[in-house]
Amino acid sequence: MRRAPAFTLTAALALLGALALASGASLSPAALARALLALAGAAALGWWWLRARGAGRPPRFADTPRLTVVQRVGLTARTGLALVEVDGRAYLLVHGEGFARLRPVPCRAAVAPRLEVAR
Repeated sequence: MRRAPAFTLTAALALLGALALASGASLSPAALARALLALAGAAALGWWWLRARGAGRPPRFADTPRLTVVQRVGLTARTGLALVEVDGRAYLLVHGEGFARLRPVPCRAAVAPRLEVAR
């Protein structure tokens, strides 16, 4: 993975600043290395946790359903008719007790649901 030059420059300046603070505060290089290692570990753990939760990235797959029931009508107590759309194609489904028949709809305009007019 290629890193941006701005990221590398920022990391180098942060390391030089930490070394300058350590020499001014009379810290041992070993204590400074332990502190930097702990900070790097905490940053890596936080990055991993955010990636595992999926924050900041789009979903991998679209949530578009492959099957949509456009409209259903009951014909009798035990039979019904449904207009369904599967992968963009329309079908009429007649179903009842012990049977089901699926027929393709020849016209694409028939898929649009009818709007009810309030009276």
